Amino acid sequence: MAIITNSTTFTVSDASPVDTTTQDVVFASPNPSIILPGDPIGVSSGSLRRLTYPTTAFAPLIYSSNPDVYTNFNVSPLDVRPTVQTTGSLEDNLLVGWLGRSRDVSIEERWLGSTNKSRMKLDFFLELHNYYRNPPVNGQYIIWEPRDRTVKQYYIIIEALSLSLTGSAGQGAGDFEFDYLVTRHGYVAGSVTLRFKIISEV
Repeated sequence: MAIITNSTTFTVSDASPVDTTTQDVVFASPNPSIILPGDPIGVSSGSLRRLTYPTTAFAPLIYSSNPDVYTNFNVSPLDVRPTVQTTGSLEDNLLVGWLGRSRDVSIEERWLGSTNKSRMKLDFFLELHNYYRNPPVNGQYIIWEPRDRTVKQYYIIIEALSLSLTGSAGQGAGDFEFDYLVTRHGYVAGSVTLRFKIISEV
């Protein structure tokens, strides 16, 4: 019985290299597998927070590290208490109240560096400064994602950004104190404070 055979020779060449890029500005790798007892359900303290500009002028900015201290926010905005005032009438005094709103309070995020401890990379601070000095226009807002505390996203307006070598918070807009030697090594020394208001949930 005849046996039919066949063979073919293939030439295998190396594939052309493919260049890949990412639009997110990432200064440190998050570790979302870290879940602590106090973490809210569905999120992890290893997740880094993120800012997203409404246009393509700036890439989304993932925090190099989450802030050491933050005010007026836990897993949701901590609204101010209702305002109550007494109004006099011809017959009696009336109590008039207004409900507190998220936009009535400012949220602060603070990184606690010092004169001898670098807490933030210079590149990350400069990206924060770009977001601060270029507020969106035409009714657009920056999106803030506190992914270590909640899966919700919020529209925000940045009020102030400061860098203080003394570690004090609450500086005015435009106050930046740089340590020459530290910045030469790619870091900033001192306390960095970012203050903003939440407009609404996305």
